[in-house]
Amino acid sequence: MTAPGILFRTLVPLAALAAAITPAMAQTNTQAEFAYRQLSDPRQEAQAKALMNELRCLVCQGQSIADSDAEMAGDMRGLVREGRLVRLRIHISDVPGTLATIAGIIGDAGGNIVEVYHQRLFR
Repeated sequence: MTAPGILFRTLVPLAALAAAITPAMAQTNTQAEFAYRQLSDPRQEAQAKALMNELRCLVCQGQSIADSDAEMAGDMRGLVREGRLVRLRIHISDVPGTLATIAGIIGDAGGNIVEVYHQRLFR
């Protein structure tokens, strides 16, 4: 398959995801509500807890947001449970401009990229 074909297969689902999460990114005041309250769906709560155990609180000397009592960690837990803090893993071809295109789609949808891990040497 040509590089444009791979890019199209990657960007169409990504655009659909961006359109789906855009309403969830609207500013709300429910972060504190979700910081300590578990989600009703056990599968979603398990996924949220797994992500919270991996994310590090920026003010707690490397403590996970799941273990931290800091206000910032509580805000981040709320974002995770609201679905406003997500992790995307996208496999793309090494074609100049592809990563910029994906970043543009996320930005156009109102999202913010916090971290990018770009591995070019290994599959």
